[in-house]
Amino acid sequence: MNIYQHKIEPTLVSVDPGALARLMGLDPTDIPEPYSGLISKEIELIRSYENLQGGYRIYDKLRFDTEKNTIILDDVTFHVGKQVMQNLRYSEMLAFFACTAGAEITDRSKKYMGAGDYLEGYVADLTGSLLVEAAMDLLHQILSEEMKQKGLKVTNRYSPGYCHWNVDEQHLLFSLLPENFCGITLSESALMHPIKSVTGVIGIGRNVRFINYVCSACSDINCIYRNSGETSNNL
Repeated sequence: MNIYQHKIEPTLVSVDPGALARLMGLDPTDIPEPYSGLISKEIELIRSYENLQGGYRIYDKLRFDTEKNTIILDDVTFHVGKQVMQNLRYSEMLAFFACTAGAEITDRSKKYMGAGDYLEGYVADLTGSLLVEAAMDLLHQILSEEMKQKGLKVTNRYSPGYCHWNVDEQHLLFSLLPENFCGITLSESALMHPIKSVTGVIGIGRNVRFINYVCSACSDINCIYRNSGETSNNL
């Protein structure tokens, strides 16, 4: 199997305080207290998290149906929608990925909330959301560099629940990965544990391309890139 797993060193990832401030509806150029102190505290704690990890499985036997916007891999069919299909249809291979920040930051957030420290719990929770995306950015870059050595390029990454791809298809995606891959499990209602985890697919091929996210073309108001004002680095 073409399965790859990477332990992610926390010192190699970073969370932008400005992006975190924007998620909180604050001016990133002038973050007031107590927000500034809490943001700095949570970002500093990232260095102590030991369970950042991610990986992917690469499939090269696939078929695209551009009329039905489906991707077929053996006996598994994904209904990804028009937007995802347009960006993956020239792929020669697909990397189905999973990445997690681990449970530590969510546990911290819950502890704060339980003690009535709602603001600190909120900051920790948002930091976790940005942290797992930062870890996935690194994993995306690793994949890109590996494929570049083979003369191939990669696309943006796409996840169930975004870009009109039904979140219920998380179950199909998890069926392609080893059980408990990267320590991530999925509930019947398609919720991941640890909570600060992401999954999805990246296209690979000679004729694919990576483009900056264009939020105006997407209706997903809960997308972290839209709300943080950030886009993934161009690969």
